[in-house]
Amino acid sequence: MTDPTRVVIDVDRDGWTKRLQLNISQLDQDGHGWGYRLAGPKYNGSSQRLLRCELTARDAAEIRKALDEAFPEGGASDV
Repeated sequence: MTDPTRVVIDVDRDGWTKRLQLNISQLDQDGHGWGYRLAGPKYNGSSQRLLRCELTARDAAEIRKALDEAFPEGGASDV
């Protein structure tokens, strides 16, 4: 993967369980990258993408603001 050029949020449907999956991914100009599953069953290669939303700088600022309010820096970690 080259340097990420965009961030997307995907909603997929798992092919085995038919449950929804939600992830956020960094993609390069070729569409390759890595992501983090936020919800749903673990990915097993059978998923079908239902929706993709490419985040803008404004989206990122609003998400950061919400996260900072909910999880102030220096707060307790559950990791």
